[in-house]
Amino acid sequence: MANGSNSLIGAKFNKKQSLSQTISTDLANTTPAISLVSLELPTGRQALTSQILPKTFNEILPTKVDNTDTKTEIASKAVYTQPSERITGFTSLSNGIFVLVSTALTKHGNYSKLLFSDRRYSKSKKISGFKKSNCTIENLVATKDDKLIGIVSLNGGLPPFEMVIINPKNGQVSSDSDLFLPELPPERRFSNLALSPDGKIYGTTLGVEGVTKLVQLDLDNRSMLTGKGNIVTLSPLTFDKRPLQNDLLSLTFSPSGKVYALANPKHEATNSLFSVDIETGEMTPMSKVAVDKITFSQN
Repeated sequence: MANGSNSLIGAKFNKKQSLSQTISTDLANTTPAISLVSLELPTGRQALTSQILPKTFNEILPTKVDNTDTKTEIASKAVYTQPSERITGFTSLSNGIFVLVSTALTKHGNYSKLLFSDRRYSKSKKISGFKKSNCTIENLVATKDDKLIGIVSLNGGLPPFEMVIINPKNGQVSSDSDLFLPELPPERRFSNLALSPDGKIYGTTLGVEGVTKLVQLDLDNRSMLTGKGNIVTLSPLTFDKRPLQNDLLSLTFSPSGKVYALANPKHEATNSLFSVDIETGEMTPMSKVAVDKITFSQN
């Protein structure tokens, strides 16, 4: 995948095509059409005045899951829900394959699906094994040895959340793992998991105080009470010298250790790319970019 080698990659889907899909396609068993695009990083501390023009290198057609017989934990909703679908996870494996999660919300229930893709093929799987009905995968990151860590919402995208391992072979989630994933406080939002070049995992958290903070998952020093990893709170994220009040859309590390975020703090029509100082939490705007998630390829 030469066009994506060690470069910043964005994922997006065509909203018109997705609207058509919500009407005509089996959302439980099909992932939407998604474009993977290369994003050229602006140089220097430029003002947020231009828009990066993404170069598409992989058009992924709607892909039917290969485990259609797998039962998922769903329940019809009492109140009618207009069908919608989001890209809720985007990461890359050591062999260059990109992994996405698409999550559909429908009146019949919520469905999350894994999508694996490179320039040669695409395949997808339904995700199952949740603790209760209508859970959704809200974030995804691959570790250095290609384990898939996901964040599950037990409430249709809202807290409480829990961390799980997702089996790429069958789409099954599990809370038990040799990673000893930390327990998440029930009243806070957790998202935007990102793997640093040294193997550490970072993310964001947001609570009722309305300030988005960087966190690090400490999987080496486990809690004396739970026996699981700890969550270490780092700096609050800041933009224009003020605390960031709404969460990021995506967070990623470059191979050299630089940190980039996708966000929309001013609720504009197009999302924006920021560089992030991991020590201070300061976000520096770089450019407009019309994608929904970002990650770096691993090869």
